[in-house]
Amino acid sequence: MINYTAIVLAAGQGKRMHAGQNKQFLMINDLPLIIHTLTVFVQDPWCNEIVLVTNKQENAQMEEILHQHQLSDRMTLVNGGAERQDSVYEGLQAVKRTNQPVFIHDGARPFVKREHLHQLAEVVTERRAGLLAVPVTDTIKQKQKEQLITLDRHSLWAAQTPQGFHYPLILKAHEEAKSQNYYGTDDASLVERLGEAVNVVEGSYDNMKLTTPEDLVKAKSYAAHKGKVVKDTMIRIGQGFDVHQFAEGRKCIVGGIEIPHDKGLLGHSDADVLLHTIADACLGAIGEGDIGRHFPDTDDAFKDADSGKLLQQVWKFVTDQGYELGNIDCTVIAQAPKMAPYVEEIQRNIAALLNSDAERINVKATTTEKLGFTGRKEGMAAQAVVLLQK
Repeated sequence: MINYTAIVLAAGQGKRMHAGQNKQFLMINDLPLIIHTLTVFVQDPWCNEIVLVTNKQENAQMEEILHQHQLSDRMTLVNGGAERQDSVYEGLQAVKRTNQPVFIHDGARPFVKREHLHQLAEVVTERRAGLLAVPVTDTIKQKQKEQLITLDRHSLWAAQTPQGFHYPLILKAHEEAKSQNYYGTDDASLVERLGEAVNVVEGSYDNMKLTTPEDLVKAKSYAAHKGKVVKDTMIRIGQGFDVHQFAEGRKCIVGGIEIPHDKGLLGHSDADVLLHTIADACLGAIGEGDIGRHFPDTDDAFKDADSGKLLQQVWKFVTDQGYELGNIDCTVIAQAPKMAPYVEEIQRNIAALLNSDAERINVKATTTEKLGFTGRKEGMAAQAVVLLQK
């Protein structure tokens, strides 16, 4: 997991929307636009700081909306400046966690996907600067005097937000632009002026920016369709599979229970093969990838981590989407150690981690009749199927 800060810009007037008010307060299916946008970051466990840049004249209205939706304690509110670039600079001044990537995002883009946020965090960590963008689909013409030139659209990308940066880099870019009274078209352009590369993370065409009344109609349609899919999907099924080899000097932890054995399971965390499998099954059921995406083995924060705590974080993702456990059926595959004496204890422990009843958890153990790596006692495997219900 890579923690990041999100600066969300909501200070603009949005005159092209012709709404007679800040477009951030326009309703999309019973929720203000800004709440749709902020919820994406509030629900992302990678995001541990949110700076919301607002219009000073609208602070009371914004604070009331945040209070209504129980988001007040997650935000640092900052007054914006005369131009968008000035607002970003004010937001940067309010960032407290300056040792992690900072994302700059338009409050009028409510449909950015979590998977793209995580990909951007990884790119920024490795390469210092990146942005979400999508390939241009239209034919683009450049007019030079009276002549039109057709550009190669295969090299053209439409920039989106968030745009992400190492904090010292984006702060330097803004300070240099400010000292020279230079205003760029976006934050990435300020970094480009320093001679720094900005890397592209391919985003989604769903990550639309609401600018005109037509955009608002599309957003309402998209949100209604998205909500209908979730509402109609009353049952979700996921499956998981994991393997760990044995190693000397490690504890053998399966299902959160330490099993007596002369070797333990090798891994970045405590290598609990069964809990990893169940976590993968849960993530698969809600379409959130796998545990490697959320808890990468390249992150020292998860070194020797308790897999029970990781599973609890995964289960919060599940419950945040409105699901509860139907049942889990899982199998531990090992020639040794013998698992049968510990099955009931494992079932109770898994039930406690998922706030469920042990009757909904079924754990089986089998061997491979001395065939394969498990048969040679080189390691263990586990598989699981989970059913979730609305």
